[in-house]
Amino acid sequence: MRAPAHEFASLVDQRIAALSREHFYLRTGHAKHLLEELYPISRFGLYCLVPGVMVEVEAFEDNRAMDAVIRIGNDEVRTLHLEVTYVDSYEEALRREMLWIQGSAPGTGGIARNKGSGEIVAEYSPVSLDESADQLGGKIVALFQKKVAKKYRSHTILLIAFDDPTFFGQADWQRLFASIKRYGGLCGGGFEEVHLFNSGSNDLVTHVHILD
Repeated sequence: MRAPAHEFASLVDQRIAALSREHFYLRTGHAKHLLEELYPISRFGLYCLVPGVMVEVEAFEDNRAMDAVIRIGNDEVRTLHLEVTYVDSYEEALRREMLWIQGSAPGTGGIARNKGSGEIVAEYSPVSLDESADQLGGKIVALFQKKVAKKYRSHTILLIAFDDPTFFGQADWQRLFASIKRYGGLCGGGFEEVHLFNSGSNDLVTHVHILD
């Protein structure tokens, strides 16, 4: 998939809007790639826009050494190589499935599938903002460390995406930054830059490597 940044983002939005409710929540078919890779890529492409300068986004769906290439420039073109990873878990997948089946699911607390009946059982348990940031920070650093263990083209940019519509504002980001530091930061691995993107609030935080 290759198009100018605005067109690329519009195409992604149209494809998301066309998803069935089942595909959206269960991430079946093309939905997983669309929501967890193409959507973050499209928003990073929009972030790269400069007035009067052409920005083109190309995303790959095969098993290449990168997930996308972003070309910036009119005559002299700068090429950015982008690798995307997404914060998810079995528990979050169960919450989405419960949302699809029942129309609601607790956002926090224990959740599991009954081995006998197959029914999803969840119990709400409140989690403080600090606890929530700590859990997310640990997952982000764990994903980063997995990526660091692999070899990527030099100057590759890493985009770590997550989806939390309740997470927004400077205070939440500061709590998350503190958590990331506690878990060891986002240093090493040869990535030129590391960026965080929250699909739930459409927030993109850049140059996270300054936390190291």
